[in-house]
Amino acid sequence: MIQNYMVELFALLVLILLTILDIRKREFPAIITSALLFVVAIVNISNIEFGVLAFILGWLLLDIDFIRGTGDLKVITIMGLFVSNMGMFFLLTILILIVGTVYKLLMVKVMKQKDETAFIPALLVVFITFQIVNYLI
Repeated sequence: MIQNYMVELFALLVLILLTILDIRKREFPAIITSALLFVVAIVNISNIEFGVLAFILGWLLLDIDFIRGTGDLKVITIMGLFVSNMGMFFLLTILILIVGTVYKLLMVKVMKQKDETAFIPALLVVFITFQIVNYLI
């Protein structure tokens, strides 16, 4: 059986790749996020309800233009599949909102970006922070 930390490491490496692609090109192949979502969902099938909740959260964030595309939605869903209880889901939600808001403000105010901002880097920071907190608790 695949150990969860191996899947977390794999997800981290894929998110780093997606971050690089998102910063450079403002897009990445959808097959990468779809494949990662599939793998994480299969391995963490017991956490599927938190994946569904994360998908709903992502959809809400997409509707209010907090995130820009389905790639961001899939990454939020992937992060939800690593959640094991409702308290950690609330922590993930708060991290997404705080880190995302700070990131967007930095991009607009400091970097003076007016066009579409790559949001996967913010989600990478959320994923790393969440995993650190998850292992500490």
